[in-house]
Amino acid sequence: MTKKIEARLAAVQRKLNAKHHPTDNTFRILIVHGGLPGPIDWAYGGAHRWRREPGEELEAFTERAAAAAIGVGERALNVGGLPRSDELAGFSSFEEWWSTIAPHYDDVPPEQARGSR
Repeated sequence: MTKKIEARLAAVQRKLNAKHHPTDNTFRILIVHGGLPGPIDWAYGGAHRWRREPGEELEAFTERAAAAAIGVGERALNVGGLPRSDELAGFSSFEEWWSTIAPHYDDVPPEQARGSR
C-alpha cells in the first residue's frame, strides 16, 4: 500500500475520532494488504460488515464503512482480508472466484487439463 493511501486513511481515522470520540481517540482502522491481490471489497467491524460499491474509491469506502461501524458502536474496522465462506457463496464455484484474483498474479500458470503434468 502506498504511503499516500496510508496517510489519507490515517486522516480519515483522525477525522472520525475527532467527531465521534473527541476525548479518547480509540477508533482504529486496519487495512489488510499483502495477501491475495485484487480489489478490497469488504470491511468488517465485530459482527457487522459492509461491501464496497462498484467503482467506489478505497478511501470513500473506508470512510463510509468506518462511519457505519461507529454508528453501531464498533471501535475497530478491518478493511480487506480473505472473503468469508458466505461471501464466496456468491460465486458458482471456487474457479469463478479464483478467476477474479488470478489475473493479478504474474506467476500463475494457465489452467491445465486434468491428468496433464
